[in-house]
Amino acid sequence: MGKKIKSSSISAKMSLYTAMLITFLMCAVGFANYYYNRLSLQNQALDKGWSIVRSSTSFAAERMQSGNPELLHEHLQHVLANGDISYAALINAAGRVVAHTDGSLVGKPADIAGGLPSGNTVKIYVDSSGKPAGYDFVAPVTTKGGGILGYYRLGLDNTRFENMLREILYNTLLISLASVLAGIMLAKVLARHILKKPIEDLRAATEHIAAGDFTHRVPVRNMDELGSLASAFNIMTGHLANLFMSVRTSATELTRSSQLILNRSEDIRLATENSIWDRQSGKAQAPTEDSNTRRQLEALQDITLSAKKMSRLVDRLNALSLQFKL
Repeated sequence: MGKKIKSSSISAKMSLYTAMLITFLMCAVGFANYYYNRLSLQNQALDKGWSIVRSSTSFAAERMQSGNPELLHEHLQHVLANGDISYAALINAAGRVVAHTDGSLVGKPADIAGGLPSGNTVKIYVDSSGKPAGYDFVAPVTTKGGGILGYYRLGLDNTRFENMLREILYNTLLISLASVLAGIMLAKVLARHILKKPIEDLRAATEHIAAGDFTHRVPVRNMDELGSLASAFNIMTGHLANLFMSVRTSATELTRSSQLILNRSEDIRLATENSIWDRQSGKAQAPTEDSNTRRQLEALQDITLSAKKMSRLVDRLNALSLQFKL
């Protein structure tokens, strides 16, 4: 058994391929856009955190030297009022919390992974469920001479940035879906306008030729590849029409010639038979002449049979050529 050929329209194939191409492009563009925005928001968050830490450490140094915890607490509450800040704390050089936005942690050892750093550090901290929640900034608070008074700690919540990223991702998916649907519709319109009608014209012309109508012509709609194909198809149809016209003309001439041969051979046969009859009725014929006459009659009979056979073949050829419209 031969392999089964799947049937599908060109417009459907173009729509599928266009949808696949647009999907791939939109996924690539969407991923690149999402990655770029994620990096951009991450950098914005880090810049914001370090900006607050830099402005706060110089202020905290004066307050820590004055030894006034109320001013330190007031400063931290002022920082907490800034958006996206989850906590702020001041830690002395011994590692104990001297001021915190959560008053219950004051006087307790600072819980800093890896211990107190020697310079500025930033790490990702997690919430109670273990999911990343934001950035934990730690920077030393120093005197003008470079001595370390303590450390300033700041927690920056990433919830707003993550929400922005989810919104960007959602909008990217919607735009991608709309682009794919628009691409499918555009591919269908283009396939119908560019391919479907010319191909339908060629299919209809092929059916006309299969039915024997060589007068049908394919309309040339555009001078592109399909237009060139339609022109070539019309030229081929014209050549076939001329060929069958020549066959019809030749068949007609052969019919006349075969009929003429039949008539002439019949006349010769009748004349020969009459001549033999006349000689036989007058006097006896010589054996040689009688033998020659018989051979002539046999030759005439063979010619007649061949002419009749040729006439039948020509009639078939003529009947075949008459089936076509030229």
